[in-house]
This record gives sequence, structure tokens and C-alpha cells, in this order.
Amino acid sequence: MAVLIFILGCIMGSFYHVIGTRLPKKENVLISRSRCDNCGHILKWYNLIPLFSYILQKGKCSYCHQKIASSHFFVELATGILFLMSYLYFPIGYDFFVALIISSLLIIIFVSDFKYMIILDSPLIISSILIIILKFIYFDPLNVFISLISGAALFLVMILIYKLGNLAFKKESLGGGDIKFSFLMGLILDFKIGLVALVLSVFLALPYAVASLELKKNSEFPYGPFLAGALFIVFFHYDKFVLLVDFLFNF
Repeated sequence: MAVLIFILGCIMGSFYHVIGTRLPKKENVLISRSRCDNCGHILKWYNLIPLFSYILQKGKCSYCHQKIASSHFFVELATGILFLMSYLYFPIGYDFFVALIISSLLIIIFVSDFKYMIILDSPLIISSILIIILKFIYFDPLNVFISLISGAALFLVMILIYKLGNLAFKKESLGGGDIKFSFLMGLILDFKIGLVALVLSVFLALPYAVASLELKKNSEFPYGPFLAGALFIVFFHYDKFVLLVDFLFNF
């Protein structure tokens, strides 16, 4: 089962790479066939085997012999590892399925935000709907209602941070996708732990932000991957963060 989960993750990783690179350009990812990024040649099925095709082709297109972006390989591998971690860490059930959704979002946001500085709406909407469906399956309606309120509350907090940031820096301080993502964080984690995840995302992003400012002289950087990374970390260590929240709010 672990091997199958890993293979599934690699396959989905290939699809997530397509979503993260093509949807921002308004390309159809469901109908259009896979093609070489360099020559545009339509790829055969044997060119699309996750991990193996890249290795066997030595990282080059079979047709134009130009280098294939290594991100294809590493996104497939990373997704396979994240899916495998989800299976090894959680029993099959609510937590496992949510972990797969978070892992998928982390990969898609990582690709789209680092490449285009965009967090796509469609993955956020689909993920939110799936989470709500899972909550209805595994929990009672009251739990679903509380989760929706938590998501809305964290969304409002993010809007407040956005407004204050705009006043402080005299320009856009957050992207719309970052704000929308906060709703999903609250939906999954609840309000208090969602706040901790937001704080954690700042610490995760800080080294990259400083390096970007020093090396690229650019104050703008993709924040989405760090939000998604914080959500991943907090969800996988939820019990420990519950203890931390209890300590902080009861101190």
C-alpha cells in the first residue's frame, strides 16, 4: 500500500505541475495534451511516466533534445514523498485525506507562487469543498459550522493584517490568494491554532524574505508556499500545537 500511495503521489505531482504552470496562463489543463515546453511537441505516454521518463531521457526532450526543467522531476518526487508521509503518519480516515489535500495544495502553490506570484482560486475552492464534505462525513453538523466560523474569523484577521500592512508599507502587503488561503487554514485547524500557523508562516518566510531583499533587492516575494508549509507542519503535529495554544491562552 505504501508503494502504491507513493506512485499515486508521483502521478498526481505531474498533474499538479501542469496546474501550477498552465492555469496562471489561462491554459486548459483537462483537455489539452502534454507537450514539450521547448519545442511544443505532443508527448507520448512513455514520455510521461513520473520520475522514470525524466531519468531515462537524461533530463532532455526526446524530440528537440533541449533540457527539461528539473522542476518536473522534483515536483513529482516531492508529491510522492508527501503522500507517503501522509499514509505513514495517519491511519486511513479524515486526517489522512486532509493530509493529502494539504500536500496537494502545498505543491500547487509552491509551483504557481514561486513561478508566477499567484495562488490560484480553483485549487483553494476545490480543497475547501472537499474539506467540508469530509467534515460532514466524519463529524456532526455543529463541528462543520464551528469550522466555517473559524475559517471566516481567520480570513477577517488576514484582511486586517493586509490593511495594516498597506498603511505601514504604503503598498500592497499581501496577495489576494494569501488572504483567501487563511480561510482554508481556519477551516482545517480552527481559529486559535490557525493564528499560531499564521505566526509560524512568518518565521518560515523571514529568511527567504531577508535573502530576497539582500540578494535581489526585491521586497516582494511569494508568501503562499510558507503559509501552506505552516499549515502542513501544524496539521502533522496538531496535538503538540494544541498543547502550545492551551499554554499561551491560559498563561
